[in-house]
Amino acid sequence: MQCKLRGRPYAWKGVGPLRLAGITLRMQAMEKRDYLLRQIEALGRILSRLREMIVGGDTGTANSQLQEEMRNVGLDLPMASALDAPTLLMLLGSPVLDARRAFAVGALLHLDSLRARADGDEPRAARSAANATAVLTAARPMLDPERSAMVDQIVGEIRATVSS
Repeated sequence: MQCKLRGRPYAWKGVGPLRLAGITLRMQAMEKRDYLLRQIEALGRILSRLREMIVGGDTGTANSQLQEEMRNVGLDLPMASALDAPTLLMLLGSPVLDARRAFAVGALLHLDSLRARADGDEPRAARSAANATAVLTAARPMLDPERSAMVDQIVGEIRATVSS
């Protein structure tokens, strides 16, 4: 059934642009979710490799890798560790926090605290752990469920480490 609509250059065939737009939006959402999952997996591999270095006693290499990864996020690791939490949060996004960047910074600060503790630098370990907790807690409400679960795990690990 085809009927020519007045004022339209094409015949209506029952499938309009609205239906196609819905399919396109679903495809874009799926592609975005796939991209986010790939980012989470990549960050997980980086964090796992760094944790293995720290546990294995290769803290020098772990420190240089942490500094390189932190530079990739756009911050200097010693500066991020030395700042107070409100200033660090301001640097991560003003007026709105960049949640994905904050998540990466928080995870890297957590590993920096583990590395500093392994090197015997307790003051730096405490600062990095406090900043990691503040950044991750601030970013958690804006993250997807997978990253929120990782935030809960990291913050729980930090609190367990601090309390022992």
